[in-house]
Amino acid sequence: MLIQFSLTIVGLLVCVGDVAALATLLTWQERAADPISRRQRLLTAVLPVSSLLLLLLLGAVFFLMMLWSPQGFEALLGK
Repeated sequence: MLIQFSLTIVGLLVCVGDVAALATLLTWQERAADPISRRQRLLTAVLPVSSLLLLLLLGAVFFLMMLWSPQGFEALLGK
C-alpha cells in the first residue's frame, strides 16, 4: 500500500510538472518579438515539445489509473 501511495505522489508530481512545462512553453512562444518569429517558434519548438509533453501526461494518467484498478497493481509490478 505504501508503494501505491508513493507512486501516486510521483505520478501527480509528473502531471503538475508537465502542465507547468506546457504553460512555460506557450508563454515563451507568445513573447516573441514579431508574428513571424512567433510562428517559427510554434512550428519548430512548441508543437513537437508539446506533443511529447502531452504524451507523457497521458501516460502518467494511464499509469495512475492502472495502479489503482483492482488487478492493475499486480499487473504493473508483477506481483
